Amino acid sequence: MEFTTLIVKSVILVNFLSSQGSSRYHVNVAVMETHPMGNEIAAWDLELQEPMKERNVRDHEHSKPTDEMIIDAGYPSETHTVVTDDGYILTLHRIPHDVGGTYNRTRPVVFLQHGLLSSSADWVVTGPGKALAFLLSDQGYDVWMGNYRGNTYSNQHVNKDIDKKTYWAFTWDEMAEHDLPTMLSHMMEVTGQDTFYYIGHSMGTLTYYTACNYHHWIQNATRLMVGYGAHTAVPHITSPVFKLLAYFAKNLQWISDNFGVNKFLPSNWLIQWWASEVCTVEMISQGVCGNILFLVGGYNKNEMNNTMLPYLLGHVPAGTSVRNMLHYGQSVNTGAWAGYDCGSDQLNLRRWNSTRPPTYKYDVITAPVALFWGENDWLVVPEDEAALAGKLPNLVLNQRVDEDAYTHLDFLWGMHNMEKVYGPTMELMEKY
Repeated sequence: MEFTTLIVKSVILVNFLSSQGSSRYHVNVAVMETHPMGNEIAAWDLELQEPMKERNVRDHEHSKPTDEMIIDAGYPSETHTVVTDDGYILTLHRIPHDVGGTYNRTRPVVFLQHGLLSSSADWVVTGPGKALAFLLSDQGYDVWMGNYRGNTYSNQHVNKDIDKKTYWAFTWDEMAEHDLPTMLSHMMEVTGQDTFYYIGHSMGTLTYYTACNYHHWIQNATRLMVGYGAHTAVPHITSPVFKLLAYFAKNLQWISDNFGVNKFLPSNWLIQWWASEVCTVEMISQGVCGNILFLVGGYNKNEMNNTMLPYLLGHVPAGTSVRNMLHYGQSVNTGAWAGYDCGSDQLNLRRWNSTRPPTYKYDVITAPVALFWGENDWLVVPEDEAALAGKLPNLVLNQRVDEDAYTHLDFLWGMHNMEKVYGPTMELMEKY
């Protein structure tokens, strides 16, 4: 039985690697020699349905919730709860003013939205003087941070009896249609402001652009939209995680067995294999090879403060659905910015009232948009970023970060972000 399982896994990966060509996927012997699992193919000899074990540092010191990190930094903190029109309970975090400041309803409002497998913790975890939320607060902004359904802070539903399959049946479509407008509306109601700045990272940009297709008031109320690692369609993605998802996108049973049935929980053997494909000696020595987010987005030693790693690993991955990951896989396969294809005419009719999911439009994104992108981004490669930039009707800035190795996660935790990204962002915000 064990030998049969091993052969099945080997055939699966050989077929996948062969289909991708030899230019990107290969066994890096030098890396495998220093990999914790060594060169042994027996490292894959795990149960196919074994869920991903926690590899993150999860003690309280390294995984404090967002509101507690804000308070520890000396800033005022608020936690808000909202309910979407389809019953998902979401949590927002707020820094209403700077240290020693007072409430002032004239403060400009800025909304920060996390990306894939992340949470509001991204914007504060590196601390005062470094994290974007604190920097914006110091500059006089009323800072709000959202959390999408299914992550650490937004994992409840008004229907206490909802089954897991129903709860996790969402992608970024629902986040854009329901979550984002609910959170933005609440922020505007509480602050009394009718305009806001929006800064998104990764999926936080995709959902903004998609939300503009559903709710035209969002772009009308946006003073400036800033995108870090921004994207819509990602056909040229180089992340091995999404390459594999794209390859097996139509084999839902295999996906469920190895990535989790509802919540995204990759099996250990896939984590090990991905690590063998992309991990450098530097990544292994820093202990990030077992963390799915680093395998999705990459690692850049030039921007990573190694003393921060235990704190970062204590907060990511923050959770999402298998269906959401599959939606990205569909984008790789089709090259389209479109709704989730449910897999059959009948299911699409039930979800979309059409046999095909909708294709989203760019011309409705009328707010001023500024983009910052990285040359070494595994999730949003320069070619896909350029395609997005060329279709936005009101693009005011398209800036490559001045570092060749800059990758997707550096936008959150890069040591030189004040100079390379956050400083230029705040300077641009002053003009709008």
